[in-house]
Amino acid sequence: MRRTCLPARAAHAMIALLLALTAAGTANAQQRSVRGWTDGPYLVQGTGGSESLLLEWRFLDVYCIDMPRLQPVRDVVHGTLGGGAISFYRLRYENGLSAYVVTSTVPKDRTSADEYGVLLRREQDNARAISAATSPDRYRVDTGTSPWGPTVRMRLLNIGQDDPDEPFPVARPLLNAPDAPLYSLSVHRMFVHGNSRYEIAVLAVPADGETRAALEARADRLADTMVTSLQTCTAKLEAGEPAPSTQ
Repeated sequence: MRRTCLPARAAHAMIALLLALTAAGTANAQQRSVRGWTDGPYLVQGTGGSESLLLEWRFLDVYCIDMPRLQPVRDVVHGTLGGGAISFYRLRYENGLSAYVVTSTVPKDRTSADEYGVLLRREQDNARAISAATSPDRYRVDTGTSPWGPTVRMRLLNIGQDDPDEPFPVARPLLNAPDAPLYSLSVHRMFVHGNSRYEIAVLAVPADGETRAALEARADRLADTMVTSLQTCTAKLEAGEPAPSTQ
């Protein structure tokens, strides 16, 4: 299937740069805290026929995940940002979906419940600001549940191109364009466990003729599968059971 490409203007016409998974503070302070790679980025392509080397992922003792075997994998990018405080993993499939796991550390003076409240309020504020500038549907925020507790669920329309030093979803640039035609969308699941924040995101580009509802359903399925896989695998890791050793 042929995919819709983002327009060339995407790198220049943005309506927002919204930073994810950073400590509360001013926008400038957040940008200084995350901009630039501390370790990486490392691009992994080709596995000698063993895709498990890309699909089974572990970051230190923080988390592990067994990615779904959906389509052939194009590549993986991983590394850390913000002085090593933010871990980044992106896997691109050949079906127009890119999957992300980003983690960072909860401030020492906050409980998991406090931090979840901070994340939810920040994203609700972001949604109100973006809706006022564009449309109520551009940046949608909802809540859900998982075995690890409550989650912030988000859906964004028409994502812009990455800044190499602030990759999506650490930064979320939005195209200065109407909601339609649809160039891309993203879905996000954010939650807190122990002393870590987690963001799982899926960036989706439609195939020719694919509706927004169909594309969003594909992205939602992948994101929800990733949440289950990460939480299940990480629980085993915390219990001392064998887990992938990729990082």
